[in-house]
Amino acid sequence: MTFDAQTTILLALAVLIIFTIIFSVLKGVIRMILLSIAVIGSIGVWIFLQNKGFTLLALLTDSPQNWMVQVLAWGLSLFVFAVFFHGMNWFSQLFSWRRGGASPGGIITTILMTALMIWVTTVGVSYYGNIARISYYCDLAAAHSKGESNPAMPWFTRAKNAIRKADATAWLESIDPLENPAQANLACLVAYGCSLSEPEFTKFYNERLARCGVPHPTRFLELFRDKGLRTLVEEGRYVTLLENERLNAFLNMGNTSEILEKII
Repeated sequence: MTFDAQTTILLALAVLIIFTIIFSVLKGVIRMILLSIAVIGSIGVWIFLQNKGFTLLALLTDSPQNWMVQVLAWGLSLFVFAVFFHGMNWFSQLFSWRRGGASPGGIITTILMTALMIWVTTVGVSYYGNIARISYYCDLAAAHSKGESNPAMPWFTRAKNAIRKADATAWLESIDPLENPAQANLACLVAYGCSLSEPEFTKFYNERLARCGVPHPTRFLELFRDKGLRTLVEEGRYVTLLENERLNAFLNMGNTSEILEKII
């Protein structure tokens, strides 16, 4: 038996909801609250430091390195997880089940936590779907350069596309704080171009991107030539590439962001 994308998403959401409610009933609503706060807080800290880690480390050292950012991001995210998980046990008395039935507060909290976990899950899938898609464009460039067939699309990217295309979940894109289609598309194109030699990426721009109306050809080709961006692509630092200041500056030029939002 096969299902289309929308049916698959609905079934997955139904399973997640049923599992969450059963888990809440058996283990107590407070465990869901503590787990949600700990997970969301640690993820938020990790994402923030991935984006701003170099800026913060620049206050302490003249030459911040990527490994320093990773140590800081993972260390503080684990610390936040531990603090919230162990430091809010007193909150358990507010939303515990009563004998003989569930309290109104417990029911409401279960519903809210279920919705929150679904939202966090879709945000995470979407974000890593973007990162996986950037990696895919590097592999795609290598395949095209060698005359090979296109590689398979990553699972996270396919999952994100299914969520965005399904009528029941497409609206989640509007409340995703990390979603920026223009930024993701530009990062993918830069990853593709930076994986090619200069004659190859010049041909790619002239034959493909120029026809799509991508503006500022000189500035765009400069992105492909940029040694720093090519190093990020070569080392697989796709999170840093996605949030790169040079890419953001390019998107702020005129209506560039509007054009790139719909290009791929």
